[in-house]
Parts: sequence; C-alpha cells; structure tokens
Amino acid sequence: MILADTSAWIEFDRATGSSVDLRITELISNSGSLVVTEPIIMEIIAEARSQQHESDLRRLLLRFDLLGFDAAIDFEGAARLYRKCRLSGITPRGMVDCMIASVASRYEASLLTSDADLIRIAKIAQIDIDDASIFK
Repeated sequence: MILADTSAWIEFDRATGSSVDLRITELISNSGSLVVTEPIIMEIIAEARSQQHESDLRRLLLRFDLLGFDAAIDFEGAARLYRKCRLSGITPRGMVDCMIASVASRYEASLLTSDADLIRIAKIAQIDIDDASIFK
C-alpha cells in the first residue's frame, strides 16, 4: 500500500509530469493500492483554490482507503520520531510530516513524496519510499 503525501498530491493536482505525478496517475488508473490519511486530507483541502476545487479534491481523496489517524497513538509516535530525527542530526521542518510518517510506519505503508524533508524522516523511521519519489 502506498501513502501519497501532500507534496505528491500537489504534483498530481498541478499535472507537473514529474515521476510522482505519473505514479499517482498510474495508481488511480489501475485502482492501485493508494491510501490517504487525515493529516494529508487536511493539508490538501486547505490549499484548494476555490470551493469547487475543494469539493473535487475531497471527492477524489475519499475514493481511497483511509489509514485512520489515531490521536492517542500517532501524536505520541510523531513526537518520538521528531526526537529520533533530532538525535540523528536532522531537525524536521514541521510536525505534520512526522504525523504522516507515524501513520505510514504503523500501517507499514510505503511513502510517495516529492518532499526532501519527509524522505529524511522516512529513512530514519525505516519507512519504505516508493521508487517514483523525488529526492529518494
């Protein structure tokens, strides 16, 4: 199962033609094992350019299986992961990436991303990174 993060969905929404954009397009077309989680949905919906765009994005994202964010588990997991990154000499730019990585780790999902920071976090957390990810 592949968890496409916010940066990957932005690549797709902008039709950039990047390897990440093409991978999401392929997964959607082939009913691939693409999954979402609430922090990603939140970030994508927040970036919508209009009410119609928000509705379209929401409808698209909700077609995929949801890896449920468990506040009791994933907030703590994100905090532990943030500390682990710091101890490894990497300071994540934001906690949302740590939350996404916590969910991916708990569900053993691969990450598809074009976010170099999330890739560094994923490597420390030993989360598989999809081959189409940029900065891998």
